[in-house]
Amino acid sequence: MPESRKWGTGGRWPGLLGVAIAATLLAWGCGTRVSSLYEKVLGSPGYDRTTESLTRTKEVRDGLDTRFILSATWLSSDWVTAFSEEYANIYYLDPVRKDRVVSEWKGESGSYARFFVTLSTPDEKGNDLENPGTLWSLRLVRADEKDFQPAYIRKTSLKSEEVARFFPYAGGWSRGYEVAFPKEATETVSRRTGEPRLKLVLSGVRGRAVLVWD
Repeated sequence: MPESRKWGTGGRWPGLLGVAIAATLLAWGCGTRVSSLYEKVLGSPGYDRTTESLTRTKEVRDGLDTRFILSATWLSSDWVTAFSEEYANIYYLDPVRKDRVVSEWKGESGSYARFFVTLSTPDEKGNDLENPGTLWSLRLVRADEKDFQPAYIRKTSLKSEEVARFFPYAGGWSRGYEVAFPKEATETVSRRTGEPRLKLVLSGVRGRAVLVWD
């Protein structure tokens, strides 16, 4: 075959080479944009720091056996603000949708003292905090030792992928709940030195766990 046919405009390799060059130039031209999008999807360090600072975990053991693991994030106003920004960044919400998400979460947290709670148990049947007939007792105790019953306990409305993204401590065997207590439970009251501001107490036949926020 003549060389002109092999490397001419109708040949195979020059066409592929042109595609490769075009792809390279395109990558150079929008590399900053791609990097920016990737960073947004990864999320901001501010959200991670806020969530970590408001999260507590307790593992209850019987010798070498784990009876259950309780984790909870206090959904304070600071957390709601950080979450709303993070949620908007990840899903690229326009201002109208972003404001709706913010208002929903802030509305709930404005009316209640809310927590995102995960419970891990060896037996899935015993992981039923939302069940009115559950054998678990969940209470929020204020610094003056006044305790409050939940206004509601419900399975989280977040999808499993969202739970893993926004609450990375939630393991594959855990179940997520949204828990609300009366707003007065988080009111500032006088307390003795060293006394925590809030205690979330879970009690049941498997044991007792206490999470503390100063």
